Amino acid sequence: MLIKLTRQNNKNESHVCPEKSVCVKFSGFLRLVTIASVLISGACFAASLETGSGKMDVPVTVRIDNAIEYQEIAGFGATTLAGIMLTENGLRDMLGETLRHQAIKAVYHDVGLTLGSLELWLEPANDNDDPMLINKDGFQWETSNAMHDLLVRPARAYGFSNYSLGLKIDMRRELRWMDELRERDYSRYLQEVAEYVAAGVLHWREITGAAPRFITLFNEPLSGNRELHGGSKHKIVDIIKSAGERLRAEGVARTRFIVPAEETVAKSIDTIESILADEDARSYIGALAYHAYPYDSAYSSVRRILQTSGRGLPDHDEIRIRQRLYELAAGYDIPVWMTETSEGPGRADYPFGSPENLRARANHIHDELVYANASAYFAMYDMWDRQSHDAHFKGRDIDFFSQSSHIALVDQRASEVHITGIGFAVGHFARWIKPGSLRINAESDNQLVKVIAFRSDRQNELALVVINNSSFEVEMDFAMKNMALQGTVKGEYSDRSNRWKQLPPLTLSDNASFGLTVGPTSVTSLSATLINPG
Repeated sequence: MLIKLTRQNNKNESHVCPEKSVCVKFSGFLRLVTIASVLISGACFAASLETGSGKMDVPVTVRIDNAIEYQEIAGFGATTLAGIMLTENGLRDMLGETLRHQAIKAVYHDVGLTLGSLELWLEPANDNDDPMLINKDGFQWETSNAMHDLLVRPARAYGFSNYSLGLKIDMRRELRWMDELRERDYSRYLQEVAEYVAAGVLHWREITGAAPRFITLFNEPLSGNRELHGGSKHKIVDIIKSAGERLRAEGVARTRFIVPAEETVAKSIDTIESILADEDARSYIGALAYHAYPYDSAYSSVRRILQTSGRGLPDHDEIRIRQRLYELAAGYDIPVWMTETSEGPGRADYPFGSPENLRARANHIHDELVYANASAYFAMYDMWDRQSHDAHFKGRDIDFFSQSSHIALVDQRASEVHITGIGFAVGHFARWIKPGSLRINAESDNQLVKVIAFRSDRQNELALVVINNSSFEVEMDFAMKNMALQGTVKGEYSDRSNRWKQLPPLTLSDNASFGLTVGPTSVTSLSATLINPG
């Protein structure tokens, strides 16, 4: 089915696709050499931010240096739902074939997610009395089977392949039956946890033909949700080692864990330090994950992002703690992933479709990739549907369209799929930056105009994302160092009234420079072909 890219008018009212029974509505990340210089210069430029419109008097100069390399980009993702719900009467399909197809296309083709953590529920009761013997009939495979059939398989056609299995150790709900066992027989408890993880991996290998590359082992285990109820850093390390050893014993040697995904950067660092201090546990780690909370903090609240980073004044403490995480991970050559952010249910600062949502999250992505050197950025969920929303928030008077931290909202009532502000922001990166690209140095001489650059040797391309946080049209001069370009520069932009609008091809001034004018409060993605890639 042909999906039209629709736009919003200046009142942020979405146009409808009347000719379709189902339509997709598109409503709407340099190492810190010295943190102080960033903050001080940012303050100077922030003073020039005004509410008027017009053209910035002085052109902005951007220097891209191909010889200065940073992290390899894994991609962009979200916790993965499939529009299904496990009930007492079995698995319930919340979307239906047509609407699910449109949602998958919007999330994995249009936005371009390649990463995810598949939400699986496997063992609400012990399968048997022997943790060394997996009783397949003692596990619930309905969710994993449906996740594969209804989402992973169709999304694979759009490039969704680098997902993790969400085999999270949640002692509050699904695995609460292990609580008593942990107190009574700790060694046996660790064996049961390892069996749970191994069973999920082996079943997935059975239905797909391959073991997953990653497992999401925890979600806020000691903070936030506190899902490892009664847990400790010592117990987290024990679980990692026990599950890792079991997987190797089962012949799964390459799968790695994404840990610990605590509520905040600081709390994640606290847990990470214990994990990395244990050589055995460290050998099983594929990525170090963190969340960008608490609610209303500098990178959770859309309004606070715009008041700080969006004014050239990123929060001092948030930058410093991300620098600390960056250096800690770099010492062990393990990538860093930001795996969850959200304003929180019913806490939206701006209406759904507001351009502020897009620009704020584009700033957030930029800052996580630059200050934390993150290799991956996740939204909350890939898709969230109205029926699940109504059931989950029953009686809490939380509007469906206040949920702006998921990539797409699926409205069964109107048979429509809406890409959110964070979805459009992620798309400005995911549609242009291929997994495996390297972030290279990009310096703008105006802190209100952010630029981040990536080089893909596989695609032989340079990709740039430009965020103009000023209220003025800006002339920009791009100068390349240690690289050369050829052909034309292509791109797309979003502003107050457009989403992913294609730019006319830009002509190079020479093979190392080009010029571009960007509109006020806009986000622009660019790409150009390299003559001599790194």
